[in-house]
Amino acid sequence: MNYNLNYEPLLLICGSRSTENALLEQLRGFLPKEVPIIPFFFYEGKDTPEGNYFSVFSSQEVYDDFLKSGFRPLIKEYIITNRTMFNNQLDTILTLPRNQRILLVNDSPVSALESIDHLKDIGFDFLHLVPYYPGCQSVPKDISIAITPGEVDKVPPGIDAVYNIGTRVMDFPTVVKIMSHYGVLEQKTQDYANLYLTNILDFAKRVSNIADEASKVMKTVRRELIGTGYYAKYRFDDIIGESENIQKTKVISQKIARTDLTVLIEGDNGTGKELFASAIHNASQRVRQPFVAINFSALPDHLLESELFGYEEGSFTGAKKGGKVGLFQQANGGTIFLDEIGDISIKMQAKLLRVIEEREIMKIGGDRIIPIDVRIIAATNRDLKQMIYEKTFRKDLYYRLREGYIHLPSLKERKTDIPLLVRHWQSHLFSDPKPIDHEVMEILMGHDWPGNIRELLNVIKFAFAVSERDVITKEDLPADSFECPQPISACAPALHMDEIALLVLSAIWEINLKGDIAGRGSILRFLKEQPHHVSEYKIRKGISTLLSRNLIANHQGKYGLTLTEKGFACLYSDFDSN
Repeated sequence: MNYNLNYEPLLLICGSRSTENALLEQLRGFLPKEVPIIPFFFYEGKDTPEGNYFSVFSSQEVYDDFLKSGFRPLIKEYIITNRTMFNNQLDTILTLPRNQRILLVNDSPVSALESIDHLKDIGFDFLHLVPYYPGCQSVPKDISIAITPGEVDKVPPGIDAVYNIGTRVMDFPTVVKIMSHYGVLEQKTQDYANLYLTNILDFAKRVSNIADEASKVMKTVRRELIGTGYYAKYRFDDIIGESENIQKTKVISQKIARTDLTVLIEGDNGTGKELFASAIHNASQRVRQPFVAINFSALPDHLLESELFGYEEGSFTGAKKGGKVGLFQQANGGTIFLDEIGDISIKMQAKLLRVIEEREIMKIGGDRIIPIDVRIIAATNRDLKQMIYEKTFRKDLYYRLREGYIHLPSLKERKTDIPLLVRHWQSHLFSDPKPIDHEVMEILMGHDWPGNIRELLNVIKFAFAVSERDVITKEDLPADSFECPQPISACAPALHMDEIALLVLSAIWEINLKGDIAGRGSILRFLKEQPHHVSEYKIRKGISTLLSRNLIANHQGKYGLTLTEKGFACLYSDFDSN
């Protein structure tokens, strides 16, 4: 994908030079080097930039001062950062005396009080901290120690020991917002997350044995580690659409987000179920806590149970030393997103029902009940009511999940949003946002989009990739995207096993076409729905035949089985010839 390299400038506004230097270094560590970053220390009143900018403010206080100073026209869009004190110097204050007052020095009254509150929140409530800032009255004689987050020059005379714990930097959610603004979230997040995790882990190792109070700090460290690995990318503002159907769905979702209801999201593949789950979490009271997602269709029962609930050391062959913390524990305080809930077995449904009812879990091989506080959001593209009728999904679990219910409209039901989606992708995804011919838009509006938004996006990506003109025309559209292939009837009958293999080949193609992962289980379900009564054993033999003839490829993991070029050609030729 060709991302836009003509990045707009970022205006960085801070309350002190030390904060400016720290945030500037942090921004340059995760943004592409092509992003122009313009520091503007407006308190000095020098060199006011021209134009308006995407602006990043170091605090609410700085933002308010900026507006009072008359600089509002410089702002096009803005983010007020949340900042964290987790850094390499923080552990130095764990051994400070508990029985005497200590100065907390910062550049303003608000910043000093915020720093004290932040230290208390992350476990340093055992220190007796007194705020100090420029303009304060004289320092009490009994205070001889000062702590400062980077403002060493503001420490008053007469202090015997100064502990510089380092300037507060932007927390991980703020970094994610800025990455998202510049369209580099997928490219840059993992590298930055790895660096952030390394720093936190290094800090955690040093803290763990310093003092009794370290255990309080370690709780926050663990929460910080979890939040780094699991975060919600999207907000309701990221959901593009003005149609009545999507607007109604957003309004209902926003109302549900303000509650703590368990949520069931139903919708076809490609309609944005994870996007809505992420947006609900970010609009909830749990926004500062972890967001953990798991896809049930990708894991067999034995792996699913260990992922969800964790296990104790030695509980089974291959169990890791020290055991494992499950996803429910990792999501504690936040949200867990259970995608493809319709794909789990009856056995796992019973275990999940107990978790929802009791809000407690037990690790595999464990004997201790662990209470959890999580919000559950489940999603499926399957008809759960029909599954209840067929006795493949528990009725009691269905109604436990459906406290808050959201149905996502298909793209066919919101076609007026197609031009909006296309224009959004034009401006955000491609370095050369070419116009789209009117005839192309008519073709897009006339298609029913069985793959929904995911299918539309793939068509747009393809068109921009192959186009050699100044405008996207119908010649740039993928040739087979607007035709419905009839693969089975196009192939000649063959031997019995070849007929089974051909059914499997067709099923893999249809499953891939819907954006799903093709594996033995999904092929079995697909063929039963046709209906074709084929056993799992015959499906396994059919897959083996197709693999031996190089008609399919097995990617495993999140991609599963897919057709090769030879396999695709087979759908329209004599199967025996392969």
